[in-house]
Amino acid sequence: MRRSESFSHLKPWKLSQAALFGCLLIMTVILVCLIKSGSNTIVTLNLQLSSYSNMALPMEEELKTGGQGGLPSTPPSFEEAQLSDESLQGGKEAAILPHALKEKQDEKEAHEDADAATSLTSTTMEDKELDEPATGGNQTVTLQLQHEDKHGGGDSNKDWTVIKLPPVPKEKQREEETTAERLIKESRVVCDFTAPRSDICSMDGDVRVLGRSSIIMLASPPSDRSPTENTTWKIRPYPRKWESTMELIKELTVTVAAEPEKAPRCMINHGVPAVFFSTGGFVGNYFHDFTDVIIPLFMMARRFNGEVQLVVTDFNYQFMAKYQQILRHLSHYPAINLDADDRVHCFPHAHVGLHSHRALGIDASKSPNGISMSDFRDFLRKCFSLKRKYSEGIDLQSRRKPRLLLILRRGSRSFVNERQVMRMVKGLGFKLITAGPEETKNISRFAQMVNSVDVLMGIHGAGLTNMVFLPSNATLVQIIPCCDLAKGCRYIFEEPAPDMGIRYVEYEIRVEESSLIEKYPRDDVLFRDPLSIQKQQGFNAFWNIFLNQQKVKLDVRRFRSILSGVLRSIKH
Repeated sequence: MRRSESFSHLKPWKLSQAALFGCLLIMTVILVCLIKSGSNTIVTLNLQLSSYSNMALPMEEELKTGGQGGLPSTPPSFEEAQLSDESLQGGKEAAILPHALKEKQDEKEAHEDADAATSLTSTTMEDKELDEPATGGNQTVTLQLQHEDKHGGGDSNKDWTVIKLPPVPKEKQREEETTAERLIKESRVVCDFTAPRSDICSMDGDVRVLGRSSIIMLASPPSDRSPTENTTWKIRPYPRKWESTMELIKELTVTVAAEPEKAPRCMINHGVPAVFFSTGGFVGNYFHDFTDVIIPLFMMARRFNGEVQLVVTDFNYQFMAKYQQILRHLSHYPAINLDADDRVHCFPHAHVGLHSHRALGIDASKSPNGISMSDFRDFLRKCFSLKRKYSEGIDLQSRRKPRLLLILRRGSRSFVNERQVMRMVKGLGFKLITAGPEETKNISRFAQMVNSVDVLMGIHGAGLTNMVFLPSNATLVQIIPCCDLAKGCRYIFEEPAPDMGIRYVEYEIRVEESSLIEKYPRDDVLFRDPLSIQKQQGFNAFWNIFLNQQKVKLDVRRFRSILSGVLRSIKH
């Protein structure tokens, strides 16, 4: 009775203390439960953060005992993580986690969506390279995958997986890099000695040039050649193989290394193809400069758009200086003088010799990429900034006179009556421009002059080669010396004209218009059968008489009718 009475009479402040204690106890229990139930979420969050920083963060157990700053003293290992066929669900890949994490994951999957089960983050394989392994063979490389939910949208529907794979040994990496650098699609030598004007060898692979020795070697074993086939070729890179002048052209040796590992080491590596040619032979003669070198070189080198190395034997410094404006547009690199270079140059491709089809011409059906004389003339216009592509006709009522450029030679095949010829040209209504040897020395300036006229006229000779600079629809007038020279003269200048878009007109002089009539009797065999001179005495004797000794006394009255026809074709 006293006990219950004393309980009922407890003081109010004591009751308040008891109530407060009870509340604190209940809150403590609730807080412990919340922390326990949220531990899986902490694990997931830590894994998400670790994938962004590429550094593993502590798991639940380590948060309780971890090192400084809340970070674990030892990061968790992912070396056991791997992909399994069973983990492919709905087109997604999931990692098989270490046992300690798998238990946490199973517990979480009982209460949360499947999307939260693999909320590990990374970048795609395509966007992120493998981390470079640290020193030591036991290090691992992180392979990171990204997978998108086909039914979802946005980043929130992406699944991420982090995997640790063994590193690629550095020795293997270096071996693969070296192999990639030396990878050659094809290694071969292809030579063609069947063309009538020139011989060609093309080389693909590890091409090494042994300077002064004139050896061009394929150091990589040919991929399409049997051991019994020929491995050495001799070639003179000048396109007049039928003439004795070829004896003066340096012979180059194209060969395949018998022991590639013993081939001379590269001293200079070039990342562009090489084109080998000679500036010997008849180089120095304006016609031969274009026919034997410039046009063939254009055919061979133009397709590379300047990314080609010119390698020259029988190096002619005057030629290289005179045509530097053309050569600079064919190659972005200074030409190599093969005969004066002791270094070993290496190339991925090489072309030894030049294609050549005919005098001042290109056969587009045989040329690389179907290149034509029209392309060559466009190229020249670009090289020399020539303004006129076409020669327009002149209206009959117009006061503008058509422009005629007369090439004046000195010595052989010159006009005896030069002034009379000039008066006749002016009298017909042409604006006459004359050019002697001095005016033609500067090719850039003279190309501009030729491009400005409507008619180019002269006695057969190298000066008519300047027809290449004429605008299309212009006219070339060739005066052919006697005797029986028409066929050769037409081959050189008439046949190329149509492909250049140029009109061709000729005038063949009579015996009476030749200075030879003053040296030889009219009934001499020289006039009766000129070709017998060549048959009996050879070409040099024939050339000396009919080309070197002959001058022209033009019958201006007879010639006037020819030139009047040219004027009518221009003015309409």
